[in-house]
Amino acid sequence: MVTVKIYGVARLKAGTGAFECDVKSVDEVLNRIPNVTRKEAKDLVLLVNGKPAGRHSRLKDGDEVVLLAPAGGG
Repeated sequence: MVTVKIYGVARLKAGTGAFECDVKSVDEVLNRIPNVTRKEAKDLVLLVNGKPAGRHSRLKDGDEVVLLAPAGGG
């Protein structure tokens, strides 16, 4: 099982701050975020166990994936 934590605007959109899922890659996680489309998910910043990760990064049981909405402003 992989723990997924969501922060920022993505958390508001998903309606949850965390969930668990049985997946093998970050790409699979992006397909399982509640209330977030695949198009929206492609812009998220991805961390696996506190380190930057790509959508093709492999996951193992016990990993923690963090999803952050990119910062904006002006």
